[in-house]
Amino acid sequence: MRRILTHLQPFFKNHPFLFAIFALVISRIAGIGTIKLVQLLRPELNIQNDLGWLLMVMYAGVIVSLVYWTDTADEVGIRKPASSKEWLVMVPVLSLPIYILLMNGVSSWGFAHNLVLSIAAIGVAVNEEVLFRGILLRGFMKWGSWVAIFVPSALFALAHATNIFQGGDTTFAIYQTIWTFASGIMLSAMRLRNKSLYPVIVFHILLDGVEYFSTGEFGVHSQTYPNVWLQIFVALNVILAIYAVILFYKSSKLQNQENTINPAL
Repeated sequence: MRRILTHLQPFFKNHPFLFAIFALVISRIAGIGTIKLVQLLRPELNIQNDLGWLLMVMYAGVIVSLVYWTDTADEVGIRKPASSKEWLVMVPVLSLPIYILLMNGVSSWGFAHNLVLSIAAIGVAVNEEVLFRGILLRGFMKWGSWVAIFVPSALFALAHATNIFQGGDTTFAIYQTIWTFASGIMLSAMRLRNKSLYPVIVFHILLDGVEYFSTGEFGVHSQTYPNVWLQIFVALNVILAIYAVILFYKSSKLQNQENTINPAL
């Protein structure tokens, strides 16, 4: 077994798409297996109301562990940003959680539930960013930066589109699919610009955290919202996606000019 694992490490490092599938499958097996084990001891607990946070933590923990196991942490962006100033370019995207605060507010749901919501936000953010803006983005870079920005973002949106079939509010799920495509573009462009997952993970935690504390739910949302509220949120995501793409384009153009002037670097 040790010999097989030794051979798999460089294989997955050199085949990011297969690694993404492997990480997805193993994390899901580990997560669902853990839930089943807990339910053997506490059969009254269910994923939707009680154990969803644990599932998210397992997904994130396994995927991050596999990234370090394959020695691809640096390549997928688990490292400091290229410059501390890169944190500042993330400031405009904070308009998204601020908008949720203004429209829906946040509530305290009791210490235990607040803790669950916080843990779920961290788990979801780490899991999604490492998978989509880390492993998959790295794989699509072989076809260029723009492919790496748009294709994983489309996959990110499709992953959220499945919420339509999981009992949540259909209108919310449809709009969510649209804005996750736009936000995927925004986060992918930011990730490539600052060469780090840290800023986008922190932002993702803040966004999901505010959303969860405003609804008391995480994952599939059953609550309905006014269409105007959802449409404005989509528009904000599109505007921020354009902002991020412009920033990435400018930094990429500047980098190309510096490489032309100093080819040895």
